[in-house]
Amino acid sequence: MALVGLALVACSGQVDDPEAAYQRELAAAKDAARGSLPVFWERFTQPEEGDYDFSLKAAFPRRDGQPGVEEAWVENVARAPDRIVGELSVQPRFLGDLKEHAIIDFQESQIVDWAFMGGDQLFGHYTTRVMLPQMDAVQAEWLRPLLSETPAPEKRVD
Repeated sequence: MALVGLALVACSGQVDDPEAAYQRELAAAKDAARGSLPVFWERFTQPEEGDYDFSLKAAFPRRDGQPGVEEAWVENVARAPDRIVGELSVQPRFLGDLKEHAIIDFQESQIVDWAFMGGDQLFGHYTTRVMLPQMDAVQAEWLRPLLSETPAPEKRVD
């Protein structure tokens, strides 16, 4: 009987692969981050008092001969009409000879997340919010209180 019940649950779609569910959540977070990118650029170009530490997470083509991308956070961002330039804020694993603090340029279409500090709150980090349960416990507990209640700040009142 138990096997029949498990088979029925499996056929009904109620049993889900945790990794597949995680990947769907991560993809949705990236879509939400890209959809709210105008909020980031508005605060980047006209920061409010207390806004600082603007950074972007972008997908860079791997440079190790393997297919795919490596997603990495970039800080000290500068935006031109045809590209974005910034400094890698982490040590990449698959970007060839690039190291942490290397200057790298990319297109807006490569952005998968964004972040900035607004006072004592960390806005953005859409993907990080999904990744929290899988992070090292110490890192997650340090980060959790910094994250704003919602990823995007409230709209400005002009």
